[in-house]
Amino acid sequence: MTAQNPTPQDVPTEDTQTLSGFKKLLSVFDVKRYRYHMRYDPTSIWSYVVESTVLRSVGWIPGLMGALVRNVVYRPLFAQLGTLAFIETGVELKSTGSISLGKRTVVQGNVHLNGWHLDSSIDLKEFAYLDRGVNITVHEQGHIEIGPRTYVGPYTCIAGPGPVSIGKQCLISSHCGIYGNNHVFDDPNAYIRKQGFTCKGIVIEDDCWLGTGVRVLDGVTVGYGSVIGAGAVVTKDIPPYSIAVGIPARVIGQRGPSDPKPDPNQVIAASV
Repeated sequence: MTAQNPTPQDVPTEDTQTLSGFKKLLSVFDVKRYRYHMRYDPTSIWSYVVESTVLRSVGWIPGLMGALVRNVVYRPLFAQLGTLAFIETGVELKSTGSISLGKRTVVQGNVHLNGWHLDSSIDLKEFAYLDRGVNITVHEQGHIEIGPRTYVGPYTCIAGPGPVSIGKQCLISSHCGIYGNNHVFDDPNAYIRKQGFTCKGIVIEDDCWLGTGVRVLDGVTVGYGSVIGAGAVVTKDIPPYSIAVGIPARVIGQRGPSDPKPDPNQVIAASV
């Protein structure tokens, strides 16, 4: 069998080779290729470079002076950065254009805030406080809101993509997990990671206290003023002013004053 001579259109021209090489060069700078490794989705290479440069240029400055400098320098990057918002050194920020920090919010060291993309949002209201090591990742088209004067304890993880809303004046203790998603696992013949997930969302209403190590699963509402005991796993709605403990969490009592003791004078009068 004789080899066929290539036709003219099969032979790459110098211009075609140059164009192919140029495309390969551009692909190196395509941040979309690295989204999996970066764990967020910047809008462009330019936005990624600007954000990274600004964050690293002043992120290392220690103490109160550093926090004041960051409050000024970071302001153009954020969706909102309130007056005297305190950002400690060692905070990891991604997609800051999706992050809002209200007036006098506090973000301690080693906190990780990942706004993921411009169609997502992380919103910390005024005087919210994130202690060391808190990890908040919103994921694509997700929304996470933490209300005014709410405290989130060390190494708590909060994640979407389902919406997560935590009300005002809440106490979220250390090492809690609040996840607005759940994996589908109905098909035993398919990998769980390939079966999709649900995103019903989570609501924690005002004035709730979650003890250390509490897990709140997707689709749950924790009612106003409720207390969840340490280590509980909340799999269903908790009524307002409830006290719940255990795995899965069950209501064991209600907050509020006990039955009032009778007035002795009224008892004597009624017995006459």
